[in-house]
Amino acid sequence: MTAISTPPADGAAAGRGAPPVAPPAPDAVLAEPCAEAFRSWLRACARSGWTPDPVVETVAVRDSRDRVTAGPITARWSVPAYRAAAMDGVTVADRDLAASYPQVLGPGAYTWVDTGDPLPEEADRVVVRESVTSWPDGTVEIAQAPSALHVRQVGEDMAAGAAVLPGGHRLRPVDVAAVAAAGYVSIGVRRRPRVAIVPTGDEIRPLGSVLAAGEILDTNSLMLEGLLAEAGCDAWVLPVVPDVPDELVAALAAAAHAADLVLVIAGSSAGRDDHTSAVIARLGRVAVRGVAVRPGHPVVLGVLGGDADEDGAQRPAAPPVPVVGVPGYPASAKLAFDGFVGPLVRRVLVMETVGDHPVAARLAVAVDSSPRLDEYLRVRVATVADPVSAAGHLVVVPLPRGAGALSTLTRAEAVLRIPVGVDLLAAGAPVRVVPVPGAAFAADTTILAGRASAAVDALVEVHRADAPACVLHRNDLPQEAALDALAAGLCHTAAITLPLGDKHTAAGEALAARLGPITVLEIARSADRVDTLIVPAVAFDCAPVVALRSTLSSMPFRRRLRDLPGWSGRTSGRETWYAPPTSRSLGTHHEPDPANGAPRCATR
Repeated sequence: MTAISTPPADGAAAGRGAPPVAPPAPDAVLAEPCAEAFRSWLRACARSGWTPDPVVETVAVRDSRDRVTAGPITARWSVPAYRAAAMDGVTVADRDLAASYPQVLGPGAYTWVDTGDPLPEEADRVVVRESVTSWPDGTVEIAQAPSALHVRQVGEDMAAGAAVLPGGHRLRPVDVAAVAAAGYVSIGVRRRPRVAIVPTGDEIRPLGSVLAAGEILDTNSLMLEGLLAEAGCDAWVLPVVPDVPDELVAALAAAAHAADLVLVIAGSSAGRDDHTSAVIARLGRVAVRGVAVRPGHPVVLGVLGGDADEDGAQRPAAPPVPVVGVPGYPASAKLAFDGFVGPLVRRVLVMETVGDHPVAARLAVAVDSSPRLDEYLRVRVATVADPVSAAGHLVVVPLPRGAGALSTLTRAEAVLRIPVGVDLLAAGAPVRVVPVPGAAFAADTTILAGRASAAVDALVEVHRADAPACVLHRNDLPQEAALDALAAGLCHTAAITLPLGDKHTAAGEALAARLGPITVLEIARSADRVDTLIVPAVAFDCAPVVALRSTLSSMPFRRRLRDLPGWSGRTSGRETWYAPPTSRSLGTHHEPDPANGAPRCATR
């Protein structure tokens, strides 16, 4: 997992009116704490005698899905092994065909075939059935010149001895079919790495427990076990070990006898009951204690057993086994897996490495970060239309940073890496993010900018309850800043207050002169003002705005407004379109202005 942010070269690149991004120190930006820590861990493992030698085993092809090939696989025979018909029809020899059509062939000049049938030795063409008419005397008439040979040659799919798959490839269902077609009933694969998961903590309880105050369910084991299965491992969870050093020593020593890798959950920080680092040192060596990343800083990397140079180490009678002290917060545990466990598993399996594929986006809001840390920030993704060009672009919204917030892992659609040395990314800054495969909420995020009010709060509350698949993010900004964000294409709509009476139309026209054609959606009215959503005309029919329009007109929202003292929802959902004097009509519902032939204001 590597999601790299790309700070803009100057303030202009960060969005209209956005402040410049603080430039990082050149050497600091190049630092990758996760990568450096991983290399240090590998060196410590090697000094202890550990090598990532994969064990090869033979499995039936039928059972090989998701396994990793032990070496290159070559075809044992050609596919197809004979010249085959690629279509239903009649086989003929080109020499028997005349130059003009239609033409008639006698019984000895053709043979009926179905797709996949072998061709007679003398035949070199298949005429498709739709072009052939059969007569009672055994002759056939070919209506027009054949368009192709419709013949599969020997080895057209796979030639005998040709490479079918490389070594280190994880077999997909299509790969399994290709291996079977190439002549295999069993193949050599790398044995699944065996990983022991050791949950620790006096307060940790197994799933199904009835929790008392201060107790926590062991959900991290469940997550890690699933991640390891996806990575191609055989993983098992040991009973929860209390925060007693001798019991931890016994549990880790036993796990090292059976596992290729040991994960110890929690106890890796610096609290009074955090003994993981000391226990690893007793059983082997600690290579890394703490990495300059967020989340995941307290991770511990080491090795159990093997050759030692530390005094007093109590070595288990087993070969050296890598060990990871996984932080207890879910987001930190996930980063520890992505940054260290997953890469080590790929080394053990000698798997081909597939790089991340970052995509370009812009930040909806300014994001600060510690310049001393590599930060991996989980974000949601929205598609926003530029109010001037109407071109769509991706805008990302940061999710809460708390490492203990398990929900951020399920809501994340992409990951943004903020490198060491960067302390601020401005709103509108161009960044590159890595999409999260299989994100649970694969729907456009709706970004609403503006200050809260009772009516806006009610809208957000009802919208989130009524449209859970359309996640709404509210960016709390003053009115002018919200309009700037709308002009910069960093949100779908801005929530602002407009006056009532004669000044209302003038205010709408002023906004149109500033932003271009817009639609004003009314939220609710009070005695002296109306809360509105301002939507650029180019975004009026986009899915997030359509969903908001539906909520504004819904009965649940109108009932919610009735409970707000001093607010009226009788005009909620009313849509008024404004355009600058030089604009042309963008829809049939707009009335032209007689003064200049262009629409100025229309309501529906």
